[in-house]
Amino acid sequence: MSSFEIAVRSLLGTVFLVSSLSKARDRAAYRGFVRSLAHMRVGPPALDEPAAKAVLAAEFATWTLLAVPAGPAGRLGLLLATLLLAAFTFGIVRTLRRRSPVACHCFGLSTTPVGARHAVRNVLLAAAALGCLAAPAAGGPAGAGHVLVAALAGLVTGLVTTALDEIVALFRPLPDPRTPRASVRPSAP
Repeated sequence: MSSFEIAVRSLLGTVFLVSSLSKARDRAAYRGFVRSLAHMRVGPPALDEPAAKAVLAAEFATWTLLAVPAGPAGRLGLLLATLLLAAFTFGIVRTLRRRSPVACHCFGLSTTPVGARHAVRNVLLAAAALGCLAAPAAGGPAGAGHVLVAALAGLVTGLVTTALDEIVALFRPLPDPRTPRASVRPSAP
């Protein structure tokens, strides 16, 4: 496995681990995620709950498969990550086209509205996964140092990715308390 693939699998594994655990950590977080799907209106309302369960199961499966160091499991994890990211991007773009302010529940409860940066993030993550899938298998085992550096680079990049909304918020000017705030519906995977 190449250093690039190790880094990408670590990055995606971290992203999907944080995403799945944040949605499953308690009943309120899970219900918030289900409501986000309802507010995004990407499917019939009767499918919001089954879709949420399917997404959560697929996210758990993705990071689990990406953690397997050898064999076809990792490639299946990369493919599953790509499909999930494509579905998430579709939902985000559809929500943005409706100009409907829906909060992003990508990594837990959040009041940050879904925006173009969420779609761009997903496209970049999917491109990295596709890059690994398209690359020929690297010959020979990587050295321990290369594996450690690549895994840590992916882990750190994954953690930064999952905290991006909070990092961006640090650089926004504080709101004027005299200005009324726009309402944002809590939602979005």
